[in-house]
Amino acid sequence: MSQSRLAILLILLCNALYAVGYALARLLSDSLDPLQITFLRYALVLGGAFTLSLAGRHPVGAWRRALVPARPWAQRAAAAMLVVSTAVAVWGYALVPVTEAAALGFTAPILTVAMGMVVLHERVSAIRWVAVLCGFAGMLLVLRPDGALFRWAALVPVAAAMMYALYQVMARDIRGVADSVGMTVQGGLVGTILLTPLAALVWRMPDAATAGLVLMFVAAQTGGLLALAAAVRRAEVSALAPWHYARLFFALAMDAALFGRMPDSLALAGCGLIAAGGLLLLWRGGGMPARVHLPGRAGE
Repeated sequence: MSQSRLAILLILLCNALYAVGYALARLLSDSLDPLQITFLRYALVLGGAFTLSLAGRHPVGAWRRALVPARPWAQRAAAAMLVVSTAVAVWGYALVPVTEAAALGFTAPILTVAMGMVVLHERVSAIRWVAVLCGFAGMLLVLRPDGALFRWAALVPVAAAMMYALYQVMARDIRGVADSVGMTVQGGLVGTILLTPLAALVWRMPDAATAGLVLMFVAAQTGGLLALAAAVRRAEVSALAPWHYARLFFALAMDAALFGRMPDSLALAGCGLIAAGGLLLLWRGGGMPARVHLPGRAGE
């Protein structure tokens, strides 16, 4: 099998695992607060990273770099934004059906274009504006003024997408000093520190079944991250980016399998428009930079 085909399979696996992870987060929200779910995720990822580092040749040096990174405040600010966006995303999946929450989350690359123009003073071409309008129209179709989702809860996945878009801008600014592994470790450190006091306020001791779901959630999210890392080692990010939209189909499958529901035709059309807007950004006439990742959560 060629490396490019293997990379595509890995990116599909990544998105399947992320869809499973967020569907599990929705199930967990019946028992645990989203803050506790997010805390457990980052704490377990940090613990896993520490355990893996012990098997390395220079564990002390690796953690020294993690604790005293280059441009520390910029890295930690970006990690904090990622942590906040993850917590808001988990909350969004608790409030909004899986398919619609995933679709609204995919507004992140479109919002990144607008933020890149405002924050980084990037030049935005006409084709990018068409993509932004296409994604916005899709979001309106998903929400619809006369639809069941036209309420404050639908703003939560959009807010998570905006925060993730801001994280992407911040991560792009430090791309010369931080790689994906370093940012994942920073996310674990910052997430554990920030969320420990908040999680203590809402803490519920999980029973055996809930603890099992937590471990499955963390395993799915971590597995998705590892599959993503393996994919981008084998192919360019820009070549793999369109395949991320397969997550909408996996979200549909999770909605049907775990919650017994199927979005209506207008919501599906809105999902398609959001995907079309994102794909249009990847068309080389739109000129999306390869460093701008399509959406994903928690260390992606």
